[in-house]
Amino acid sequence: MKQVKKDETFAELSERTALAGGVAWMMVSGITAMCYREKGEDTLVQIWRRLLSSEQKERFIEALDKLEIKDNPPAVTAALYHYHSNSIGGLNMQIVVESDRKAWIRYMAPWGSYPGIAALAVPPAVRRTILSTWHPRNGELLDCPRLGWVATKFVADGHPYDEGYFYEYDHDLSPEERFCVEHVETSPEFDPETAPKLNPELWSEARVLKGGYNYSTDYVRHVVSILYELLGVHSASYVISMAMRMLGAQFSGDLAAKTGCEDNDPESIVKLFATIFTAFRNDVSVETGERSATVVLDGLVPFTDQPDPALREAVFEFAKMVVRQRNGHCSITREFDETTCIERWTVTDEGKWLW
Repeated sequence: MKQVKKDETFAELSERTALAGGVAWMMVSGITAMCYREKGEDTLVQIWRRLLSSEQKERFIEALDKLEIKDNPPAVTAALYHYHSNSIGGLNMQIVVESDRKAWIRYMAPWGSYPGIAALAVPPAVRRTILSTWHPRNGELLDCPRLGWVATKFVADGHPYDEGYFYEYDHDLSPEERFCVEHVETSPEFDPETAPKLNPELWSEARVLKGGYNYSTDYVRHVVSILYELLGVHSASYVISMAMRMLGAQFSGDLAAKTGCEDNDPESIVKLFATIFTAFRNDVSVETGERSATVVLDGLVPFTDQPDPALREAVFEFAKMVVRQRNGHCSITREFDETTCIERWTVTDEGKWLW
């Protein structure tokens, strides 16, 4: 039974991207949180610094045309970029353009990258790293050496949102002057009625949904790549494996509900996997037998489309834990064809308690 659907209605697109986005951010949060647990704050900060740098390198300049914002003054362009791009990505944003030389942005809670109470455990250094890595480079990328970024509030420090403003000074700034922290108790009020809007002729609701999907899946791809660069195959695979196990344990019930696969027989469990990987536009099919069912995955997006044996084994830990959580009578086995990169995950009802 083929699962992937090339053409989809708006309702199907909305449902698919919502599931994919939720799973993608769950994976980013889980992997980085596990890295914090296993490797400490310094490594977590390094990950986010590299993550933001890689995203900026790929996205910023190209997006100025797509968002139709490059003809504004530098401070306004920078603020509009973060406001629009992060809004497309599903973040709750605010913007206040105070003048041609000063423009505020706010990242409203909750954090997409650390949902629920996970945000309480994230060290303040992470948010400071996030807001001091990308934003101060906007002047350099816009060819405006006078443009700086001033961070004024951080949720991790007890403020209601992460906030700051871009400001064009009267003089060129050295690299170390492009970012500073200056607490401001009261800042301008956001007016949603007059807030800038994307051009609806270029940015239909469907395109915004697809943009948000790309945003979240890119973060998974980059965080995995960065983990391997920083830690090497062995340590990175261990961190990812542990994250996958715990995500499977914590969220199997929630994912069963979201995918509409709440029964615990082999076919339902396999369809849960199929629905998730179909949401990421992989080619997926399901085969059923008398006491077993198999999901065939031609692609492992958002993680990889390469052989990557260690990474693929690490991702499979998620499936193993979900099966164990959903039905203690079921086992799961994996077959992988390195030539075609096709995965076959088979769930079998063994007829007895296994754990």
